[in-house]
Amino acid sequence: MPEWEFKWSWEKITLDPQAREDFLQESQPFIRHVSIQTCHRTLEWGRDEELSEALIAFNEAIEHYEEERGVPFLAYARLLIKRRLIDYYRKQRLREALPMDQDEVGQAVDIHVGLQEFRERQQNQERAAEIQEFSLALKKYGLSFQVLAEVCPKHRDSRETLLGVARTLALSPELWQQVERTGKLPMQALTLKTKVHPKVLERGRKYILAVALLIANQHDYIYLREYVLPEERRAEG
Repeated sequence: MPEWEFKWSWEKITLDPQAREDFLQESQPFIRHVSIQTCHRTLEWGRDEELSEALIAFNEAIEHYEEERGVPFLAYARLLIKRRLIDYYRKQRLREALPMDQDEVGQAVDIHVGLQEFRERQQNQERAAEIQEFSLALKKYGLSFQVLAEVCPKHRDSRETLLGVARTLALSPELWQQVERTGKLPMQALTLKTKVHPKVLERGRKYILAVALLIANQHDYIYLREYVLPEERRAEG
């Protein structure tokens, strides 16, 4: 679940059992995504024990997260999930089945390690990795961070309009599949769906595409989306 789409305050998630249960339910796509990346194989709810372990780790992340520290919750949860899955494989004597740098992840965070220590060890490293990965993703569409900075709307109203268009594009499977297939915005279909004038879409084409790429891959770019979409998160929070 994207952090700019929280339906409840963090206090409600931690204190209201039903709110927490709803949050856990809606976070299952994120939990599964991280688990698949960690285990390097397809996992399904109700079949694979790894997802049960990951869900436990996500719930423990809720218990130990300190919102005032400023670290995105999902970044913290992601590390706890990875750590728990590594421990699970170790217990199952299946370390060789997990082809990843276990020392790096294993040292990243412990459930009982303070969030401040987590920040010192991992925040810069994870942010750098996200920037590198997103830079490569942008390159596939002929974009770059420099281009994105140049085309970012200066006025808030224009930026919010284009953010809304990017969101619609990214969350529409049919439209986003067209983007992945052609590398271009489906301008006519996007005009019909958003009711935004074609000239506005054309002027903001590069910005829309870059932001939509970020939203469509929301589970991978946790730090970057907090930077690019802060206003949208505050509006939803």
